[in-house]
Amino acid sequence: MKFRYFGSLIIVLSILSFACSNVATILMERELKVDLEYAENLLLQGKYEAALSEFERLEKRHPHTPFSDKIVFNVGFLYLHPDNPKRDIVRGVNVLEAMIKKYPNSRHILNARMLVFYSKENIEQKIEIERLKGEMEKFKDMQIQLEKREKELKK
Repeated sequence: MKFRYFGSLIIVLSILSFACSNVATILMERELKVDLEYAENLLLQGKYEAALSEFERLEKRHPHTPFSDKIVFNVGFLYLHPDNPKRDIVRGVNVLEAMIKKYPNSRHILNARMLVFYSKENIEQKIEIERLKGEMEKFKDMQIQLEKREKELKK
């Protein structure tokens, strides 16, 4: 008799525990969806710093959810966004490359790859521009020296 009661109690407690964990999961997912919508609205309103901060908070708070790839994608996207005062192309590329490796089946993968490709191309172009500016400075210096020598020779 005691065994049946104890066995029934264990079954009831297991069911309650399972139900509570499901309720907690549902509430957490609902909270995440609300927070995600809030962050997306900040992005749409052009509040890039606030949106970036919110997405990074979500990334830390909810590292393993069905929305993790979307959250990480938006962090990378915001670091690359030209209107974001905290723009950091190298960091954005690193975030998106990590996202591509971690979530190879994400629906955001093609956009992430394109952003990485064009951002890297942009970085390479900036490096080349700086190199060419340096070359131009050398030529200007050489031209100044040649003009000085021409003046000296004419004297």
